[in-house]
Amino acid sequence: MINKHQKSFIWRFHLGSDPEDLWPYLSDINRLFKSLGTIPIYPATISRTIPKGFHELTHQHLKSLAVWQEEPVMWEKPHRFGMNRHYRSGIFKELRVLADISTSTDKTRLEIKIHLTTVSPLLTVPINLYFGYYLKKRLSKQLRIIDEACKAKKELYELNKANKLSRFSRRRLKKIIPVLVKETKRKRIVNRLADYLEKADDEQLSRIHPYELAEYWGEKKFSVLNVFLHAANNDLLDFGWDICCPNCNSPKHHFRKFSEAYTPLRCDECDLEYSMDFNKNTQLIFRPNPLIRRIINKQYCAGGPGSKPFRISQHYLELGEDKYLKVHLEEGTYIFKSHQNKGHLKIHVRESGADNVTLYLTDEDFKGQEVTISTRPNLVLSNRSSKKVVCFLDKENWKQEAIYASEVSSSVDFRSLFSRELIKESTKIKTTDLTILFTDLMNSTEMYLQEGDEMAIGRVMSHFKIIQQIVAEERGGIVKTIGDSVMAVFREPVSALKAIQRIQQIFTTSTSLGDSFKIKAGIHMGDCTAVNLNGKIDYFGTTVNLASRLVDVAKEKEVMLSEAVFDHPDVQLYLDRNSDTFFVKETQPELKGFEDEEIKIKQIRMERPTMRLVI
Repeated sequence: MINKHQKSFIWRFHLGSDPEDLWPYLSDINRLFKSLGTIPIYPATISRTIPKGFHELTHQHLKSLAVWQEEPVMWEKPHRFGMNRHYRSGIFKELRVLADISTSTDKTRLEIKIHLTTVSPLLTVPINLYFGYYLKKRLSKQLRIIDEACKAKKELYELNKANKLSRFSRRRLKKIIPVLVKETKRKRIVNRLADYLEKADDEQLSRIHPYELAEYWGEKKFSVLNVFLHAANNDLLDFGWDICCPNCNSPKHHFRKFSEAYTPLRCDECDLEYSMDFNKNTQLIFRPNPLIRRIINKQYCAGGPGSKPFRISQHYLELGEDKYLKVHLEEGTYIFKSHQNKGHLKIHVRESGADNVTLYLTDEDFKGQEVTISTRPNLVLSNRSSKKVVCFLDKENWKQEAIYASEVSSSVDFRSLFSRELIKESTKIKTTDLTILFTDLMNSTEMYLQEGDEMAIGRVMSHFKIIQQIVAEERGGIVKTIGDSVMAVFREPVSALKAIQRIQQIFTTSTSLGDSFKIKAGIHMGDCTAVNLNGKIDYFGTTVNLASRLVDVAKEKEVMLSEAVFDHPDVQLYLDRNSDTFFVKETQPELKGFEDEEIKIKQIRMERPTMRLVI
């Protein structure tokens, strides 16, 4: 019989930053464990059946093999997180860690409880030294660094010393930087990128999201993306495509090229098969070129809260167990799911919502039931099913600062620099809820006759460049031009509306372009299919056809919005905030090819109609 010995530790720290500011750093358990000098972990393939949401893991050290099953990490943002390991071999039988973050007067209190069970009481002395002294000392040092970064409003990489690059890498970096500055005319961004590549941790560099850095640097997103694309073309960076699971939103597959992608894909954690979707789960990510810096991306934690910033809470409930959640929620809509139940519950959070709410989990699937709760609810999760349950609460419509394939594959920079980055000719990629914008010049024929072909063509090309620039700044891409018309795509409908508003303003007020340019537009959103056509990514389907018909029925300085675009919450909010600029009228014109369908359209003018006095 194996003797067991239990040992507990409680560490308490006081920090000067708020829990909300500390949470992104403390909840990144993978980075935190690495900084503590813990041993990397690897997936183990010993058991044939593992509970859904669990991980079977191992690490090999000093010729002793430890294997354990790890429960899903629990957390309640930004107040606590914890993990439980159940060992099948090694010196431990069980390890439990719980971190609790609370405020007291002007300080934040972090309390960490560690409970472990060993196979022998003879391990007491080394356990006390390791947990009671070594780990606590290293954590205290790391917390000081985190607290300093929060107070200074800096990212952790800025506090790091530059990593020691090889002499060869430094020569390459020194050679590439002036080339990038010359190509992009963005010296400040280029220098910031070089600093980031030298100082950031391997975990940060393994998946670089340019828009996140643009937000932190205070730079325009399209400008940072432009630098990153040129950096990849000059072998300073490399890029690839993350395909995220539509259920857990985590990157489960990675392809260096579109042509390497296959389907169907699978997320073992969610037990779900899925496909690539250009507008929902296919994201462009960057990493250093191996000739500049080789990344060793080891794993120290499986699935902590830092990897799922959209998730407010996650819990594992035993049979009959109740969990009392400590959460402070912003007003909005949240989705409650579990690994064991299909469907979801929709939770609306309002100041006036219910304070005391119990969510019962049974063997029945969720059916989209809705409930309204307060921002500081007494929320109880109760497992009344016949199974152990993993459940979680996600923020609906949470928007990651990621670059999606629908956006970047149509950008001029990407197409000119990486013309070979295409999907296979026989492949058709689903694209969900893509927004299509068509613009058209109303009087181009008259302009050609009055000014001559050469002059008119030059002016039309200038008009294309202006539209191209604005579309890029609003996170869209031009798919193609058809005569004097433009077809552009956006991930979000409000981005298309902002783009056409700016386009209309420029061509209405510009004296250099004059009155010759009278723009009209149509916007629609829906599902379509991405294909490789004539060496470019193009989109086809009813959504595209309807969008092209909307611009046909528009008049000068008008934008026709489909009902799907107009009813989108972000569009509604933008129209409300700019009610003095937009003038909306409902119409139902006959659209070619859609004569048998009743299609409601909103006719929007960007300025007040001219008053005419008739005598």
